[in-house]
Amino acid sequence: MRSTPPTLRSRVGRAGATAFVAYAFYLALGDPTDPFDLVTGAASAVVVGVVLGVVAFTRTPTRGTLTTVARATVFFPVLLVAVVRANVSLARVLLDPDLPIEPEVVRVPGPEGPFGQALLANSITLTPGTLTLDIVDDELVVHTLTPESRADLESGTLQRWVAYVIGETSMPAVSTRPFVREGERQ
Repeated sequence: MRSTPPTLRSRVGRAGATAFVAYAFYLALGDPTDPFDLVTGAASAVVVGVVLGVVAFTRTPTRGTLTTVARATVFFPVLLVAVVRANVSLARVLLDPDLPIEPEVVRVPGPEGPFGQALLANSITLTPGTLTLDIVDDELVVHTLTPESRADLESGTLQRWVAYVIGETSMPAVSTRPFVREGERQ
């Protein structure tokens, strides 16, 4: 079954949303008080919006999309703090002459849906000392380097924030459990 092509209004909405995101990103990297940056950023954003608007959004942005973007903007500093804390913790572990690492692969409950799962998986992977290996049955398979990194996962901070970003009201209880392949004994 073929999908109908987007309407003019839909294409304009997608282009506008893409241009807005591109302009915000441009100003975040540049100087938002410099007139040159304001003008070149606007021109670049319009070009990006027109060229990539159809590709950047698979559906027309809605109020829900704007809510998700606003929530993600609030989530970004939380993720940044988690990454900095994990960097300091991992540096402390690596600089310790005893090298107190206890690697383990664990399962972490994830949100429903591909967007939430991808957001949580990438957030966990960005945090030093953890690496998302796979998603199996709505659970993330995560390699952790230290007990502290496992404790951070068990605290559920990233999971709750991702649930907030995607607008999920219920989230399974957060607890990690060792990853065991089918047919293996624990």
